[in-house]
Formats: sequence, C-alpha cells, structure tokens
Amino acid sequence: MHHSKISFKYIGNLTVSFLESYGKLSVLAFDSFWAIRKVPDYLPQVVEQFIEIGRKSLPIVLITASFIGLALGVQIGTQMNAYTPKWMEGGLILRSMLLEMGPIVTGLILSGRIASGIASELGAMKVTEQIDALRVLAIDPIEYLITPRLVAAIIALPILLVFADLFGILAGFFSAHFTINLSWEGFVKGMQYDFVQTDVFTSLIKSVIFGVVIVIFGSFFGLNSKHGAKGVGSATTLAVVWASVAVLGLDYIISAILFFIW
Repeated sequence: MHHSKISFKYIGNLTVSFLESYGKLSVLAFDSFWAIRKVPDYLPQVVEQFIEIGRKSLPIVLITASFIGLALGVQIGTQMNAYTPKWMEGGLILRSMLLEMGPIVTGLILSGRIASGIASELGAMKVTEQIDALRVLAIDPIEYLITPRLVAAIIALPILLVFADLFGILAGFFSAHFTINLSWEGFVKGMQYDFVQTDVFTSLIKSVIFGVVIVIFGSFFGLNSKHGAKGVGSATTLAVVWASVAVLGLDYIISAILFFIW
C-alpha cells in the first residue's frame, strides 16, 4: 500500500510538472508570435539570426542530405527486382526526399545546432542576469531575443530544405546510376511519373513548423535554465532532446493530417 501511494504521488507530481511546463511553453510561443508585430524595430537582429540559422547551417545540411540521398539510391536500387523498371527509382527517391528524409534531416540537424545554441546563449544570459538587465532597460526579452530568431527560422528553414532536397535527389541519382546503371533520362522519367505537387507543399509546411518548434524549445529551456554551468548544460541537452522528439512526432502528425487533406 505504501509503495502504491509513493508511485501515485510520483505520477501526480510528474503530471503537474509536465502540465506547468506545457503551459509556460504555450505562453512563450503565443508571446513570441504576438511580438512579430514589433519585428520592424528589430530588423538587424533578424538579419543576424538569419545568417546564424540559415547560412551557417547550410554546409552541414547539404552534406547530411547528400549522404542520405546516396544511401537511398543504394537501398532502393538493391531492393528492386528484375520485373520492376529501373526508371521507377527516380520517383521513389524524389518522394522519399520531399516527404520524409529532407524535412526530417533538416529538422534534426538544426535541432542539434540551433536549439542547443539558443538554449546555451539564453541560459548564460539568464545566469549572468543579462535578461533582467534588459527588463530594467524596458526592453522585452521576447521581442529582442526570441522573436527575431523565430522570424529568421521561419524564413531560413524552407530555404535550407529546398537545397537539402535538391542535393539529396541529385546524390540519389548518382548512387542509383552506379548501383543499377540508371540513366539520367530514366531518372527524370521516374520523377515526372511520380511527382505530386502537394508533396512540395507538405515538405515546406513541415520545414516552417519545425523551425518554430526548434526556436521555441531552445528559448524555453534557455530561459528556464538553472544557475551555474551545470544548469546551462542541462538546459542545452533538454532543448536538443525535446526539439528532436517534437520534430519526429510532428513529422508523423503533419504527414497523417495532410494525407487526409490532400
């Protein structure tokens, strides 16, 4: 009986803690979107964050997407039997990159790079009381620190995804060419045969939502980090873990919803 009381108490505390965190996260997300109306006052910060989130992330996103494309080319090529036309691989690679691999790779890479960077930076600012100093100067930390990152991510993620998809598809062709000797004409024929316009919109919608999630989770854990180097490190780890989990979970939810809408 005593053990059951302890377990119920633990579950209750965990539930309350989760709901409190979820509430704070929701409020932060709402305030960050509401502050977008003040973005013209913070354009230099938006440009700075766009360079940080977009341009500096481009090399690692392209390298990762290219290797994913190479792997797809080999895996799909080796699974095709003698009765399946080779050119069909073009469509399979195209749809795999557009619908799943492109958005997921971009989302996970940026969860590691961007969410951790935001959490560590905001965590350090909180620990050193720089965020309190902003409030003393009548500067809203959300308007100054979070919303510029949010706007930059909403613009940068779709652009990064377009490049990731392009490089992944081209890498898939090279891989398929060397695996099953697929010609460029055959590859293009397969892409034309399987291409669905809504796949592009699905891909871009995912990238925008992933961008929002990455920034909000990074900001939330950064602003709620405990004092000391250990607290900032823990906040950074939590930001990366939860942003990655959210990206994977939302990927399924968005895919399921859009499957019924389109």
